[in-house]
Amino acid sequence: MKGLKTLAAVMLASGLLATALPATASAAAYKHYVACGISAKAKPSHVCPKRAKKGAFFKSFNAAVYYSVCVKFPRGNTLCANKQPQKEPPKQGTLYVNSIQSTIPGKHVVTWYVEGKKVGTWAFRVLG
Repeated sequence: MKGLKTLAAVMLASGLLATALPATASAAAYKHYVACGISAKAKPSHVCPKRAKKGAFFKSFNAAVYYSVCVKFPRGNTLCANKQPQKEPPKQGTLYVNSIQSTIPGKHVVTWYVEGKKVGTWAFRVLG
């Protein structure tokens, strides 16, 4: 009976590890963050002044992909920009930025999607 319990534990651990690896691998495939600025030199931040320009940055390391980016605002409404970038075909390794035109004080949550699957989120606060 002890051997059966050990085997079951090993099978369960193997199954959990197998399902965890793809999530980790896909997370490493993309870089995403919000910054108080829209230049490539802007540093990731979780707090931005009300009047600062704000940008949602995205980079794909393993493939050229279209992405969607959604912002949930403090008042509960959500705005999405689909099939980004729009002006050119996507390029692997290129850092893209979507401007966030909000001066509403409070918590904003940005979510990025590739092929309909969530690949990351970032919360930041606009100071009032």
